[in-house]
Amino acid sequence: MFKKVSLVVLAALMLFAIPIAAQGASNGQNQLILLQKTKQMYHNGKLYMAAQPLTELKGTTYISATAIAGRLGGSVLYDANKKEYVLRSATNELRYAAGKSSYTVNGTRATFTGAPFVQNGSLMIPLRSVLQPFGMTLSTIPAQKKIVLTWTTKPVAKFNIASGVVYAGQTEVTYGDMSYSPSGAAIVNERWEGKQTVFEAAGSYTVTKWVQDANGVWSDPYSVTINVLPPNLPPEARFATDKSYYKMGELIQYNDISTDDENKITKREWVNNAKAFFEPGEQTVTLKVTDAHGLTSEFSQTVTITNDTLYTKQEFDQLYTDQGEKFTIDGASVLKLPTQPYTVVSNGQQTFIRSNSPEMINDEGIYYQDTANGNVRFLIHNQNNRPNPVKVYIVATNENSTAATVTDERIGLGGPAPYVTQAGKAATANYLLSRTVNPVGTVTTIPAGQSRVVLSPLSSKEVVNGRVITLYADVTTSAPIKFSVIVVDASKDVLQALPQLPILPRDGKHVRGTFEQANRSINVLQTIGDVPSRMILADKVVDTRLSGFDVLTGDAMSNDGNNGALYVLNLWHVKPHTLIALNPRGGHYGGAFLINNKLVYATNTTILSNANEAGVLYRTGDTEESVSIVFTPASGSNLPINLLFLPLPEVKQ
Repeated sequence: MFKKVSLVVLAALMLFAIPIAAQGASNGQNQLILLQKTKQMYHNGKLYMAAQPLTELKGTTYISATAIAGRLGGSVLYDANKKEYVLRSATNELRYAAGKSSYTVNGTRATFTGAPFVQNGSLMIPLRSVLQPFGMTLSTIPAQKKIVLTWTTKPVAKFNIASGVVYAGQTEVTYGDMSYSPSGAAIVNERWEGKQTVFEAAGSYTVTKWVQDANGVWSDPYSVTINVLPPNLPPEARFATDKSYYKMGELIQYNDISTDDENKITKREWVNNAKAFFEPGEQTVTLKVTDAHGLTSEFSQTVTITNDTLYTKQEFDQLYTDQGEKFTIDGASVLKLPTQPYTVVSNGQQTFIRSNSPEMINDEGIYYQDTANGNVRFLIHNQNNRPNPVKVYIVATNENSTAATVTDERIGLGGPAPYVTQAGKAATANYLLSRTVNPVGTVTTIPAGQSRVVLSPLSSKEVVNGRVITLYADVTTSAPIKFSVIVVDASKDVLQALPQLPILPRDGKHVRGTFEQANRSINVLQTIGDVPSRMILADKVVDTRLSGFDVLTGDAMSNDGNNGALYVLNLWHVKPHTLIALNPRGGHYGGAFLINNKLVYATNTTILSNANEAGVLYRTGDTEESVSIVFTPASGSNLPINLLFLPLPEVKQ
């Protein structure tokens, strides 16, 4: 930490009509005359007064550090951490410590005769300590008790290479000018040696620059060495298939063997690289690659599809669609599949608070509020319709007579995102991932009668107009705590604003309320996968919805979609070679699932658009398996959903 040391410079008398020396003489030459045992200094003929008189002590002449710094266009600071005084100019940094006869010049240790000391609040330094760093010459006139310092204020030449990596014959080199004059004089001329816009051959090149200021003074040379690399070669696109002829519905394996001289292929673009084709004839597949410099290469290869069929499109999709990707299905035929019966068992005490109404943020206020104790889950899902950025908070108020705690256990945040499905999908995935690791464990202690913000990752996000934010989170409390879901403009302090905030009414369309028994356990003991079947989830009939209350109005509430309810499905006997897929029945769906504790998206890069699409969640292997599926219905998606259990086609050679 630096503190400014006061610089006392008094101009007492104009003796000569000469420009002020802080800006340099007309030819760049400077002269400073010091009068022994006085405060008088004549800089290029102009009188200045030092903070302390020039002092001789034990054969060493001392000068006020601030006085000499001022004549050099610099200043003196104090580094409290290192207990050093710092004389800093445009070109030098000198560090002194009171009582020590050594100092540093631009980081290099040096010694001098005498030791700095403080006199009447001013640092006194040996005069000779500044001579070499600033290129000064010292002479004396004993009869007149004068010390004369002379030096030239040179401009400084400096530049950088703004082109990054330079390739011979290819890179247009740009030079960034960084030259300046410590005296403040304008740079009016420059001279280069070795400068080229394009270097035609690889090698090491030295580029040197000089500059001249308005006073006619030239700088010292400044050089930069440029390492010019051989010309960058374009990448070479190339791929191979495992063979040239394929049956319809036969898996084609593409092996990308593209190369680049720097191994910096940044983009690969395929055309027509289907995993299989279902019409006979020739198919041309193309790969285009781009390197880090924008150079491209393209390669095409033709494969021939015979008249023989290995798999139908439906069979192939079930066998080879990657986990987390989707395939086309006849949505109407799904409804003809037999349903898997199951029984839902509530698993442990779980209070669920859902704040989703009003879903559109038009006003600041309290969006929902209730008191809960023990295990508490939150679902927040809102879109900002205000012109200002807002923040969403969960504020915990302790209305007990003693202190209480709220512990953040699991947090899944999505957004702020432009689309509801993006925010809901991300929040669901992040919440499920948080269940695979140790709990967050952040403990907030709330004194009696006070409020604190909890689940701070939510309120750390500014939500601008049009963006959506979604949160799934679990906390535990040590006592009953009143939780308030609050929205205020991002610039406001939520705890200061809380007493004046109104409780907002529901929007009449979306859900808010408090629900109990929000953990749902489903155990399926019968064999699955022996015949095609489906399991209906998050509908109103087979899978009933959580019931609760909007405690602010007393109205009974149904948790439409069962968003926020945690489902744990244990399928104890799943036949070998069974595909488990997700089929949306209410419209589009974008969410995530934990399959045997591994996160699987529906889908990886997009969503399931309608009932005519299915997303691959899992395939069993060569033996019977037990499969665990953990999920919560994703906000921003439509429900219900069906889990499909489809015996896979026989693998053919």
